[in-house]
Amino acid sequence: MNEDRGTKIRVIKPEDITWEEAMRYPEETDPPGQEFTAARSIDDKFSFGLWKRDVQRRHFERSYHEIAYIIEGEVEVTDDDGNVVIAGPGDILVTPKGSRGYWKNLTPVKKVWGIYEEAGADMQSYIGPGSF
Repeated sequence: MNEDRGTKIRVIKPEDITWEEAMRYPEETDPPGQEFTAARSIDDKFSFGLWKRDVQRRHFERSYHEIAYIIEGEVEVTDDDGNVVIAGPGDILVTPKGSRGYWKNLTPVKKVWGIYEEAGADMQSYIGPGSF
């Protein structure tokens, strides 16, 4: 491994992004989206990237913590208790490990995401303003 790889400062330009087909769950019937992973930890417990999809409607149960910054579009998330949140451009959507609900794109969505998959790790709750 190149010794400076972990400390080298890099810029990924839009023209350098290579979009790949995003993972689809077996029960999904909507067309696939695209994603780009910009960074992944060596132990595969943290990853960070971009995601875009025109249509997605599906139930989910998070097996990891995800924080997403919505760049474009709107998404509606309904949790198992029936609470509905809508996230749009500039919003940060936090879906902790163990959260369950229904995800529905209201319009085509593009987001920046960070995923943390450490077993047994909890995420510090946000305690500022907002719908928490």
